[in-house]
Amino acid sequence: MKAKLTYRKANIEDIPRLVEIEKSSFDYDELDERKFRYFIKEAHADLIIQLKDKQITGYGLVLYRKGTSLCRLYSFALAKEFQGQKLSPALLLELEEYAREEDSSYIRLEVKRTNKRAIALYEKLGYIQFSIKSQYYDNNEDAVCMEKIVQKIDRKQSKVSVPFYEQTTDFTCSPSSLMMAMSSLSSTYKKTKKEEIQIWREATTIFMTAGHGGCGPHGLALSAFNRGFSPQLYLSTKELLFVNSVRQKHKKEIIKFVQEDMYTQIKKHKIPVHYGKVKWSILKKIISEGGVPLVLISSYRLTETKTPHWIAITGMNDDFIFFNDPYIETDSDHIANISIPIRKDEFETMAKFGSKKLQAIVAIFKS
Repeated sequence: MKAKLTYRKANIEDIPRLVEIEKSSFDYDELDERKFRYFIKEAHADLIIQLKDKQITGYGLVLYRKGTSLCRLYSFALAKEFQGQKLSPALLLELEEYAREEDSSYIRLEVKRTNKRAIALYEKLGYIQFSIKSQYYDNNEDAVCMEKIVQKIDRKQSKVSVPFYEQTTDFTCSPSSLMMAMSSLSSTYKKTKKEEIQIWREATTIFMTAGHGGCGPHGLALSAFNRGFSPQLYLSTKELLFVNSVRQKHKKEIIKFVQEDMYTQIKKHKIPVHYGKVKWSILKKIISEGGVPLVLISSYRLTETKTPHWIAITGMNDDFIFFNDPYIETDSDHIANISIPIRKDEFETMAKFGSKKLQAIVAIFKS
């Protein structure tokens, strides 16, 4: 009688066996006891083990991206003595079930470019390649990035190719997002740290409670204009922005002074400014006309910090909006920051900042 495969979440008692499987499967980037303990006890993750006749045959580790519909197959391994028994497909499909239960719609993974057997398995199960990471592994081997939709959703997507750029400081999400947009519209535009800091210096209008200031929509629009692009602004209010984010009178006055000067420049250069509620049909219109929308969000749903944050929209369909997030958490990887899927209702909540629910879009077009 054929043995039945069973599955469950891993517990602390499973760690010695998991470490044993890890050592027999990998000679690079191995997970150790401490990391397995973290993923079992603390991480927003599912560490699932497969059993055959009550023996642990392998495991799969899925990490979930907070506030989004994206998860990542972080690690996947079978014990050496169970390899070749065609157990991998069943384990992968079980991991997808756990992802669905967490309301994830997209699952992503990386695999060595030379691991043709694994790539063939993933392709057979419906995974498609969406990117290559050069010299990703410790031995400088490239990684193939693959993705699968695990929910029944609309696959048709209005999209734009937006090259990813990771912000190099805690306070330059806005110039980094702008750089992504401009590089998607011009093959000659170069994204560099020097350019990132220069745009931040030009576009900063906001005082933070502590630390460095951030950029507002008017400053970003002017930076794009000064680099030969055609920006448009969509704002939910005509009021000066972020003035009430500081208490000191002199800081309020500086914010007002800088923004009023930017308003004058916006008017001088005839940069279009549209006022009113920011509807999602506007995002679709911008993308359909060849533009890249930059959107101001509250980062709380992503990082639990109540700070303004800029992202670059890469596409949308009837169910989801997709965006590049320039901020990568220390234990993450940019596979989880490229074209992040998020349900439209979740995005609508996220794309409002502060007590006045400010909405702002900076649309970047070719000149």
